Amino acid sequence: MFKRIGKFAVLAAVIFTFAFAGTISAQANLPEAVTLTIAHTNDLHGRIVESKDVLGFPKIYTAVQDLKAKNPNTILVDVGDTFHGLPIVNLDRGETAVKMMNELGYTYMTTGNHDYNYGFDRLLELAKMAKFKILAANVYKDGQRVFPAYEIRDMGGVRVAFFGLATPETAYKTDPKGIEGVTFGDPIVEAKLVAAELAGKYDVLVCLAHLGIDDSSDPTSITLAKFVPQIDVIIDGHSHSTLADIQKKNSTNTLITSTGANGAGLGVVDIVVGANRKVMDKSARTITPANSPDLKGDPAIAQMLADASKAQDAILAQVVGKTDVKLEGTRDLVRSQQTNFGTLIANGMLYVTGADIALMNGGGIRDSIPAGDITMKQIYMVMPFSNYIQTGTFKGSEIKAILENGVGKLPAPDGRYPHMAGLTFKTDVSKPAGDRVSDIMVGGKPIDPNKDYVFATLNFEFNGGDGYTMLVGRAQNDFPTDAEVFLAYLKHLGGVITNDNMVYTK
Repeated sequence: MFKRIGKFAVLAAVIFTFAFAGTISAQANLPEAVTLTIAHTNDLHGRIVESKDVLGFPKIYTAVQDLKAKNPNTILVDVGDTFHGLPIVNLDRGETAVKMMNELGYTYMTTGNHDYNYGFDRLLELAKMAKFKILAANVYKDGQRVFPAYEIRDMGGVRVAFFGLATPETAYKTDPKGIEGVTFGDPIVEAKLVAAELAGKYDVLVCLAHLGIDDSSDPTSITLAKFVPQIDVIIDGHSHSTLADIQKKNSTNTLITSTGANGAGLGVVDIVVGANRKVMDKSARTITPANSPDLKGDPAIAQMLADASKAQDAILAQVVGKTDVKLEGTRDLVRSQQTNFGTLIANGMLYVTGADIALMNGGGIRDSIPAGDITMKQIYMVMPFSNYIQTGTFKGSEIKAILENGVGKLPAPDGRYPHMAGLTFKTDVSKPAGDRVSDIMVGGKPIDPNKDYVFATLNFEFNGGDGYTMLVGRAQNDFPTDAEVFLAYLKHLGGVITNDNMVYTK
């Protein structure tokens, strides 16, 4: 459940709302009805290059230009988890993402929890590079708002107020060390105060929200709509929900929309405002690779992306460490037995997260690294999917089911095979799947069925990938990607990997 709203804050919001109610009527009528178009993206996670399932920035640019040609009252916005994800944006810590967004002509953005992954100071640096405004009413540092809460924009004579909200889950869904002193206010309280402050000053109220609609979100964008009905449109992110997902759940009069995740589409919201400045109609749709097969990417934007990738070659060529032994990532081996590389990657998860147990799936290890120098490119080739590390808390009695799934396909090689750190166990493949694991030890001691253990693995597994359905909904904390975590651990080791690093830690 969402946190209880401060009754005095709500009362103040209500008083202000009534105090300013009616002032909007003082505005002159419009000559005629006006249509507004808001194009939007969310949860790109660095997916800015076109692929079969990714629209890509070149096509997004073309689509937005087409929308503007049909309706000059069109803007482009984003609702977070944009600066971090794939190497194309990670290598320069978000700079390429910002530069490309500048080229596409974004106007506003709010922050997602992963936009803080490089640390709060880096986010401020990226905000200074941006030609668009970051709006966030509920993000505070040392008691002061970090970003503007809102902006009122004239669109064809219509006063459109945009304001932003970040998920309070950011406090634990990014590395807490990177956001020390940063707090995230209750979105509903902050939204009520913003709506009260803006009362009578707008014709349309739009919230850029990184809140989500899934049951684990606290609060959801739907809850926000129920408690702040003044909001006409909520453009949402965080839960990776599609427009269809939201339409099934949303019973409010507020239009709530989202595009899924990972660059799957460009959202389009159309709002018709009558001559009397009242909203007459509002609708949403999504442009995707599947429903827009004839959409062509802009060649100039495509070339900028190609240039950005080429410029990063020097970064990828950097030597970041050395290994005295071959790090074994051969496909059939990592999918059927624990290797030194799997152990090393899992140990890195323990180091960064502080978890008791870590699991790296064999399918997430895509190559070996021979003895000698280690380059950044090799690490990203080994772990190319940019999966995030997440942690959750499990009873000792629950761990066996996780391990049983991991060895359930043996002796056949399978991507689910569990490379463990902090935990050892024995496997008997002569027994039926589901009854093969025994002698589970955590930190060198028999596992305690009644004890809580912090468990770390990839978000892919926490989403039920590789058959780990028992992990779904159990993630509590987010950390950087597998490659970034491994780089941090390599640095911790002094840049040198030896056989001594291959033992189970904890």
